[in-house]
Amino acid sequence: MTSEKAKENSRLARQQPLTPAGNEEAKRLFRLAIDEDIDYMPAYAEFSYVWLRECENGWGESSNALGEAERLADKAVELSKDETKGWLNDFRALWYRAMVTWHQNDFAKSLQEYNDARALISNPEWINKNTAELDADMAEALIYFGDPKRAIQLVLDAMELYPEHPYWFHWILARGYYQAGRYQDAVDEIEKIEADKKPNDVRLIVAASLAQIATTDSMLNEAKALMKEFSDIEPTWTLAKSAAYPYDSASERYHWIDGLRKAGLQ
Repeated sequence: MTSEKAKENSRLARQQPLTPAGNEEAKRLFRLAIDEDIDYMPAYAEFSYVWLRECENGWGESSNALGEAERLADKAVELSKDETKGWLNDFRALWYRAMVTWHQNDFAKSLQEYNDARALISNPEWINKNTAELDADMAEALIYFGDPKRAIQLVLDAMELYPEHPYWFHWILARGYYQAGRYQDAVDEIEKIEADKKPNDVRLIVAASLAQIATTDSMLNEAKALMKEFSDIEPTWTLAKSAAYPYDSASERYHWIDGLRKAGLQ
């Protein structure tokens, strides 16, 4: 039986803010959860995502954040295949492994893992929520794969399936709109996120979108002012780091970097 303390530490870890300090606290809490219950599969899966965040944002001291994410996701998958551990065919293991896989630039395998995970969702009480959240997350992979139109539709369908969806659905949808050239829609979508829930990264989407539609100096200055706000919070983030993200489409990478550059990111 899963330790209640392991569940509680994992719950607290999930609540940490998307900041360097929040990420470190999430690591600490997930380690405690695993110490409490070495077979608690959700802790391994969610801990892998904490390392992905570190990889994506360049946080922390580790040079092997993606490797740590892979190790933990693989452990989650291993537990989900063991009939004796209580997590047999739990969809979350493959879902989190799919996140790691596209960060390793293997989009075909990642999209298959998402679909395989989706097929394992079975709890009728949570099927709409779980399906919607998995699909919205898969949409992010599709954006980097180079299919923003499919990503947009996937998120819109997920929102309809689960009206109580979390804020990050809007974040991913906005990025899809940007990549599809729907810049004002991207700006409007970010505005739907409550102010206290907006992570710093959404400023990148808005600034890049405003820069792309700017027809006057004042409009471009608005984009650059927003980018300055982002950089004041994340002073080490650069165009080069943005370009280092895995893309299956060089044109999609260029499109994103072009907007960031126009908005003033160095």
